[in-house]
Amino acid sequence: MCSEAPTGGPMTDDVATEQSAAFLLDAERIQKYLAFGFVPTYPDEPLTLLADWSRRPKLRADEVDVGDLVRAGVTALHSAIEQCAERGPGTGQQVVLLSGGLDSRAILGGLLEHFDRSEVVAATFGMPGERDYDFAAAVAAAAGVRHERLETASVEWTTEGLVGSVLARHLPLPFPFGQRYLSYLLHTRLGRENTFWDGLCGDAVSGDWAPAEDEVWDWPSAVEDFLKVHLLPGTAPLLPDTFDPAADIPTEPFHPAELLTFPEQLDHGVRQRCYTGTRRLRDYRINTPFLTGAWLDFMLSAPPRYRYDQHLYKEVLKAAFPRLFSLPTTLHGGPLVESGASRLARGARARVRKTADRLRLPTGAARPDANARIRSAYRRPGPIQDLVRANLTDLAGRDLVDETALRSALAGYGPHADSLVTITLGLELNLKAAERQARAEPGPRP
Repeated sequence: MCSEAPTGGPMTDDVATEQSAAFLLDAERIQKYLAFGFVPTYPDEPLTLLADWSRRPKLRADEVDVGDLVRAGVTALHSAIEQCAERGPGTGQQVVLLSGGLDSRAILGGLLEHFDRSEVVAATFGMPGERDYDFAAAVAAAAGVRHERLETASVEWTTEGLVGSVLARHLPLPFPFGQRYLSYLLHTRLGRENTFWDGLCGDAVSGDWAPAEDEVWDWPSAVEDFLKVHLLPGTAPLLPDTFDPAADIPTEPFHPAELLTFPEQLDHGVRQRCYTGTRRLRDYRINTPFLTGAWLDFMLSAPPRYRYDQHLYKEVLKAAFPRLFSLPTTLHGGPLVESGASRLARGARARVRKTADRLRLPTGAARPDANARIRSAYRRPGPIQDLVRANLTDLAGRDLVDETALRSALAGYGPHADSLVTITLGLELNLKAAERQARAEPGPRP
């Protein structure tokens, strides 16, 4: 899967087909949304995001040369960019939403190999002082490309705008209040005439959550771990005692473990499809190079030893784009390409922080990300607090969730209060979006 076409073009997965249908948020879906922050579903073939994968068998570590493997990875990465660039009539400029992470920077490097830099635009949201924002600015400057920035403080937060952003993507949209809205605003500012490049599944495919080579997982253990990771903490007061998050998870794996490990089957088949994949906007041309056959066939057939902790991926990026990856990343605060002395110093600092955390000693305030800054305004007088209160009042009037729990979260009681405000606000925005969609598309509901 390389791209989604604009209006009228083909959509290539079940996420896309759900987007265009009138959607009813029934009690079961609402409970799942409150429990997970998204609505997990389990179709007969959940690996639709990996549709271009030819499912080659995995290589063994003892039958490959690491240097050859890295060179093959560089070729596969360039082929992935080229496949997307050649598929369909491109229009406007090539836009990558640039953060401080690995995937968007890899795409930027690839674009500069295939397009003139005057055709490439980096776009970033956030505020100065946030690593994603600051690191992206440094990378864009080093690459010599135009950098379009949206500062969080300049955004007008309205219920109408947020509901519109839900309907522009997928219903129900996970966590519509926060970074996803900022991304939506950047897309609309830049315009549909451009081609957008998205690092969707770059981390997952490259092994960010892949088990170690010697780990053995059975299906029940993988399901248990999936629930432990993805169930939102503190949401029990919002859910009935009868709610069972594992009730409709299949009792058998989607595919044999030899094809894809069980934890990764759940990640790609549920989380990436139902949560991460919903960030794509309809009516925009969006290229996803990490989901092309060239990249999937290379990375998913690599020996597990080298995929673990994205080791092979990081070596490929250093070899492909050494200049861009000599700048700091949000992966660990340092660059991928660095001297031995720098690496040792960074490791020493990390050990000090780890020891201080264990002993609960102060290490200085961590730099917040965009979502943390936005959520800090929940209880500060201003437009965000007004918006939150108005929408949670509307939600309380629906008699769908416990009003006492809503009031407690809004007041800031308990360690998970911000999370509860975020998820219940998201629910109300989705309900308003569903109602607007129903008015626009009269007829029977699915």
